[in-house]
Amino acid sequence: MREEKTTASAPSTAARLTGEGNALPKADISRRSFLAGAAIAGVNIALFGLAGCAPKASAGSENGQFKAGTYTGVGQGKFAPITVEVAFSETSIESVTVVDHEETKYISDTALETVPAAIVEHQSLGVDAIAGATLTSTAIVAACEECVKQAGGSASKLKGNYEKPAPSTEVIELEADVVIVGAGASGTVAAVNAARLGASKVIVLEKSCNVGGNALVSGGYLEYVFAPDDLREDMTDNFTAELEANLAAAPEIMPAADLAKLTADVEAWRATGSTKVFDSVELHALQYALQGEGAYADMIISCQHIAELDEWLETSGFDFKPLVGIVGYSWPRWTSSVNGTCGQGYFEFYTDMIEQNDYPVEIYLNTPAHELISEGAQVTGVVAQGADGTTYRVTGAKGVILATGGFSGNPDMLREYNTQWDWDPKQIIPTTNAFGHTGDGITMALSVGAATAAMDTQMPFPFADCKNSTDETTVGDDIDCPIVNKEGKRFMNEVLDRFTMTEHIMAQPDQMMFMISDKDTCWIDGEVNRYGRNVENLINQGQLYRADTLEELAGLMGCDPTTFTAEIERYNEIARSGEDPDFGRTNFTEHSPIENPPFYASPRTWAMHITVGGVLVDSGYDYTVLDEDGNRIEGLHAIGETTLGSCGIGVQGEGYAIAQALFG
Repeated sequence: MREEKTTASAPSTAARLTGEGNALPKADISRRSFLAGAAIAGVNIALFGLAGCAPKASAGSENGQFKAGTYTGVGQGKFAPITVEVAFSETSIESVTVVDHEETKYISDTALETVPAAIVEHQSLGVDAIAGATLTSTAIVAACEECVKQAGGSASKLKGNYEKPAPSTEVIELEADVVIVGAGASGTVAAVNAARLGASKVIVLEKSCNVGGNALVSGGYLEYVFAPDDLREDMTDNFTAELEANLAAAPEIMPAADLAKLTADVEAWRATGSTKVFDSVELHALQYALQGEGAYADMIISCQHIAELDEWLETSGFDFKPLVGIVGYSWPRWTSSVNGTCGQGYFEFYTDMIEQNDYPVEIYLNTPAHELISEGAQVTGVVAQGADGTTYRVTGAKGVILATGGFSGNPDMLREYNTQWDWDPKQIIPTTNAFGHTGDGITMALSVGAATAAMDTQMPFPFADCKNSTDETTVGDDIDCPIVNKEGKRFMNEVLDRFTMTEHIMAQPDQMMFMISDKDTCWIDGEVNRYGRNVENLINQGQLYRADTLEELAGLMGCDPTTFTAEIERYNEIARSGEDPDFGRTNFTEHSPIENPPFYASPRTWAMHITVGGVLVDSGYDYTVLDEDGNRIEGLHAIGETTLGSCGIGVQGEGYAIAQALFG
């Protein structure tokens, strides 16, 4: 049971989670409730925020009666229609059931449970959307509105028949060994490992209604340098040429000792006669440095931490998929979880690990932190606010870890620091990011004098969906597929870095393109794409085109069939030869030619994805935040995209490293 000090009479944890008696529910989760299922615990929390609403008279009773029965309605979710069944008596809504959906696991779970329950409880369509799952929430309400109309009720009156409760003024003080702000990839790994290494209490404050952060809407790809051979791709001539080019450029990038080790490792690999792709931590860091990700000295630390994370995951029983190249990073060292889609598998693994080991991890959802607590020059805690208005003052014996991600979801902050992108002042800046990535950790760190750097280095994702900015609707192989514009013409090397590809896309008509694939490169498994999205739904929603001939596909895309087919025929010749005189591409495989129907065109564009800049930290030790003079701000740590140069699923390595530094 959590130890609490409160300025008001604090209800028990059980009362807060179940709504017993007259206790005002709080936006937190006890350890065991969280372990029973993060989604269910989050549902209870979000529901409490809605349960305080006072219903007015039922629209059914005001208008006479509903037509009793069960009706079906549909609302458009983020990825596909959400189908809802609503049962009515003559005077009230008796039940709301979501019967079909394709929303993202974890992100949508709270809304899928909470919103239907709130509609029934309050006999209202005016219930609040769940922060972090707004599209799911509004789709459920829209589907229920259809049902109300079918039942003869007044949807307009049901939308305005309750009032929000007054916000809570209660202040609760909590103490822990460490407090972590953000339950994404780096923060969750830090929490799990801090507990594993002996922390008696770890408190995590999460702005959204779910754990997982951007990992849930990413490809879930993690670098795995020391993967076993059965997961590795074969070493092709193209990979060999790239390795030789990397080694030739290395003397200008890396220290002599590291270069000597890399050279020796390559020679040792060659001596074994291995046909699998070579890799090492030094090559990993070198390639990142060559791509402009950061200085080699910083990259080698990051890559070492990722390798340590991989070893821990492997020895802990985590199952990896075979390695591949991904958008902007063609060297095939990327893998993901066998279980779940996108990054879900990691969080299923971590929550299972917490449960099985009874780790003392307490996660507060819908509880954004907004202010640091300091004693003199040392940071000791944070102030956060729950969904119902309750203030939480949380202190950590070993301080605070900021793991809030970057600011790709904050257009104002992007514009403030931008020096690279020529955005129109009225242009919407789309983002692939999940809810909440608005630079909160950076803002808090700046308030206590933290130094930042490279805040203008803002990386777009060049293969985002034109309608909802996600990667999850993609059909096609990131490395094999050709890219054409609206005129049906190739316009770039498809395996360049993300910055350069985005520059090319921005120069195309309507800043969009099509990823072209066929039966061999579409990555469709049965009825779904590689992220589990239903292909027929994508086609019906205009997010994918499919045809048996290239001419027919061109018609669906709206481009000239002759131009498009000639372009694909030329691309196929280039792919077979391995030489691209048009755009200089060198990376092709036996599957690269597009020739086996059915053919697919996936409309894509750019969206802001990663902010490379962030606060400066002592990354070689314990990730303590540094001030403008290079001094440590004691008690304040930062990991993940909150810091300079860190991004992607690989930031889990920093979560692993900081736990080792603080509790190892």
